[in-house]
Amino acid sequence: MEIKRVLWLMFLMLVPFAVWSQGFTEREVVIAVSPSNGDTMHLAGTLTLPSGTEGKVPAVILITGSGAQNRDEELLGHRPFKVIAEYLSSRGYAVLRCDDRGVGGSTGDIVHATTLDFASDVEHQLKYLQSPQSNLGIDPQRIFLFGHSEGATVAAIVAARNAGGPNPLAGVAMLGGAAVDGRTLLLQQNEALFRLQGVADSLVGRRLACMRELFNVCDTLTLAQCTDTVKTLNLAFRPLFRKHSEGLTREQKQQIGLTNTECYGWALTVATAWMRTFLVLNPAEYIARMRCPLLAIGGEKDCQVPSEANLSAIKRVCEKNRVKCSIVQLKDINHLGQVCQTGSVDEYATLGQAPDHTVLESLVSWLDSVCNQPNRPRQ
Repeated sequence: MEIKRVLWLMFLMLVPFAVWSQGFTEREVVIAVSPSNGDTMHLAGTLTLPSGTEGKVPAVILITGSGAQNRDEELLGHRPFKVIAEYLSSRGYAVLRCDDRGVGGSTGDIVHATTLDFASDVEHQLKYLQSPQSNLGIDPQRIFLFGHSEGATVAAIVAARNAGGPNPLAGVAMLGGAAVDGRTLLLQQNEALFRLQGVADSLVGRRLACMRELFNVCDTLTLAQCTDTVKTLNLAFRPLFRKHSEGLTREQKQQIGLTNTECYGWALTVATAWMRTFLVLNPAEYIARMRCPLLAIGGEKDCQVPSEANLSAIKRVCEKNRVKCSIVQLKDINHLGQVCQTGSVDEYATLGQAPDHTVLESLVSWLDSVCNQPNRPRQ
């Protein structure tokens, strides 16, 4: 028993050293944000700082995808932003990751927030890192944004707004980022997911045709004038669902989501400020105005933001507007950056690390090449 006790004490003594030897330290931060309505809110986050470097270090701000996300972008047992932050900080980069407004330690209203609001939140994070008063040892000329999924769009918006500023961004990196408007992306996503499930082409065609008409109806409605937005939308959508489900069995309707329940779900979703903004927002318009280098990483088996179509669109807009761009499509990688079999959302919880080391290596290799990183931590 005595030997076991000694071994246990030795293990406890080694734990702090193991954390320190990773090459970074962590500190909690709170950033004040003043939204357009004038009510100050606060973003809570974690800043990881590399150890053993000399001089000011480059930094990366991580931007979460859609939905209410904490600073680790925690999902189905995975904490991808914690993985990214620790990987980058052990290689010489400071990394800031924050809870979304209204999530975790952050205050504010997420229910009525849009992608544009999230971009404003990131701008406050950028100002925090650039502020001389912060005394963080960060080089204000070497700050990058990394956005995942919707976070990629947020990063493009911030980069476009920042293009003519006194402290321009050093670069933007994206994982699973789109370069088409929201309605086009939803059509791409639905087609990919239903085909992956083996749904017949004729049924997939009905689903997509219904969605296109649904979006057209959205264009004709002035939602602000509706006394009951959800009710108005549901009544407007019901004829479309009946039309495109005509002649189908109950099972077929359920298979492609052409049911009354699904119709009401669309009404609830489209009634939100976030969805109304998402449907018309086109990331390509912001990418075109960027004046910093861009890295776009896509997974070959990404079904949420199909990479082939979106990476091609990113490449086209960058070439047209002379934005320096690196395109990386990774084999057998899904939307979370995991090595996968099919890319199905159902796989996420059962797969390995998110993101995989191939994603991390692609990211840090690009970061190093752009900022000519001279301050690798001493090993």
